[in-house]
Amino acid sequence: MKPTFEPNQSQTGRAPASPVSRSAFQDDHPRLARVVAGQQLLFPANPRGLCGEIGLAWDAAVQLHEEGWLSFCPETTRFLDESQEAELRFVGALAVSGCDYRMLGSLLGGLTRPFAYDVRRLYFDWMERRWRLLPDLQVYPEAAFTDWLETLVQKGDVGSIAGIGELARDALARVHTEA
Repeated sequence: MKPTFEPNQSQTGRAPASPVSRSAFQDDHPRLARVVAGQQLLFPANPRGLCGEIGLAWDAAVQLHEEGWLSFCPETTRFLDESQEAELRFVGALAVSGCDYRMLGSLLGGLTRPFAYDVRRLYFDWMERRWRLLPDLQVYPEAAFTDWLETLVQKGDVGSIAGIGELARDALARVHTEA
């Protein structure tokens, strides 16, 4: 379906943007969310305090290390570096959410140890059964919008699409009057 409104270069003053979709996020591999080891934090957390913050029982953290899910021993680590904090937050969040060791094995099987991943940058794609990097909507806003618009088209959500068209026409009118 061809869009009803398509500004050209003379209307916008710039070349039209090429459509971008999720495929623009070429590399969504979890390795991009890894927190590299070694950097000391200005105010480092201690393992027991971090466990309290994320709701992980201290004994559970110790057991996660004993079972090989944590690369460091929380009992003998006085302060966490950035990588260790990310690891404890990531694995600890899974444990707190109810994952047993079998589920941890299933979820973490495709990731590289140590599991020092930024929990704010990853999600688990249940359909593909793998961890994926969250797209950065600040870097690729057109891709996010295009994906959303395509979802609306597939759903046949004419009302939302018409509303978007009205908002776009209004925005263009305001740009033309300000220019």
